[in-house]
Amino acid sequence: MKKLLAIGILCIMTTAVIPGCVNNKEININNSNKITIHESISEKNITKIVKYAKNMNLIYYDENGNIVNPYNGDKWKYKVFIDATGQKFLLKNKDDPIPNWTKEILGNDFKVINVPLTNVVVMSSTEIALMEAINDDGSVISSVKGIMWGKSYKWYFKDINKSLAEGKIIDVGSSSNPNWDEIIEINPQVIFVYPGYDGDKIIAKCKELGITYVADAEYLENDPLGRCEWVKMFAAFYNKEPEAKRYFEKVENNCLKVMNKTKNCPKVTVAWGYNSQWGCYVPENNSYVAKEIMFYCNGDYIFKDLNGTGSAKIDYETFAERAKDADVWIIPSSPTWLSTFKKDNPGYETFKAVKNGRVFCKSDDYWQLGLLKTDEVIMDLATILHPEAFKGRKTHFFLKYNIENNTATSFIAK
Repeated sequence: MKKLLAIGILCIMTTAVIPGCVNNKEININNSNKITIHESISEKNITKIVKYAKNMNLIYYDENGNIVNPYNGDKWKYKVFIDATGQKFLLKNKDDPIPNWTKEILGNDFKVINVPLTNVVVMSSTEIALMEAINDDGSVISSVKGIMWGKSYKWYFKDINKSLAEGKIIDVGSSSNPNWDEIIEINPQVIFVYPGYDGDKIIAKCKELGITYVADAEYLENDPLGRCEWVKMFAAFYNKEPEAKRYFEKVENNCLKVMNKTKNCPKVTVAWGYNSQWGCYVPENNSYVAKEIMFYCNGDYIFKDLNGTGSAKIDYETFAERAKDADVWIIPSSPTWLSTFKKDNPGYETFKAVKNGRVFCKSDDYWQLGLLKTDEVIMDLATILHPEAFKGRKTHFFLKYNIENNTATSFIAK
């Protein structure tokens, strides 16, 4: 829940390079960082590393400082990553020297990290989710020595549970008040954080203690594939580009299949949100949730007129007035957190979706496994919106919600 609202950070370019820029043309990364393309680079070799993630900047080089693309099969020697706070990193294998062209590209203000990483602390379960995607040999998760909130909630990743139980991973406390003595004892090569919220305090403390941090920003992406594509950042720190390529292409292809399958289905109106003790929040029209509904699953979102990339707080009366006529009502929580739903949402029984049995909620494991299985989330969403196109399919992340007894079960399309 901690990543629902977007915050402002440096505007970093979507693509690693700009098609059309050639020989000695500068590529602006942001207002203060520039990357120079060397003479030997031809236009055809300047290709995108990232397709969907607007807030990620990652560039690969050969030993001579020429830009290459391992996702197109090129061999790399060095990597440059600019994180969500503008830090510049040169990633290299331990035995490789720092190349003499580095300052020409990065200036004097950059950090060197030897990869693959073997000792890290992680702030968020979403970071763990993307690390799991490239953990084919166990080396990525085995590098995790500390996790914030490690034992504070249920983990749906078996290897994390096992490592916490065996003491291989230490619970280093909450992200709002981590145990810095334990973190110092771990002596991590990197702490993976996200900017904003508690992350800013962690970043400030890392600077004070001289601990290297890397800020990722998947939660700021307004496309579900953009969020998922941050797996490429983690791949860069673990030399897992082939694994990231296989994983992401599978997810992308499955999502595009859903788009193709639903594009001619009759549109259904979709309400997303509910009233709780914290108020009534709904996704704005350029958020990744709205994109899942409208772009990937051909749904008609009832608040598509609310401009923005995050969530908007509205009064319940406004929500109810529109939601009461929606074909499908999605409640973005699990029954675990919906014990006061009936009291908080007066008049729900008059909603069209309630009368027709088309009310859905989320599974308990959605917030951990959902990012890892982005394609299954979108397939589930498409299944509940257009069951006629997915006959026989059983959902996992979106469950049929029984409001009267606050229970939920998988939905089977008929």
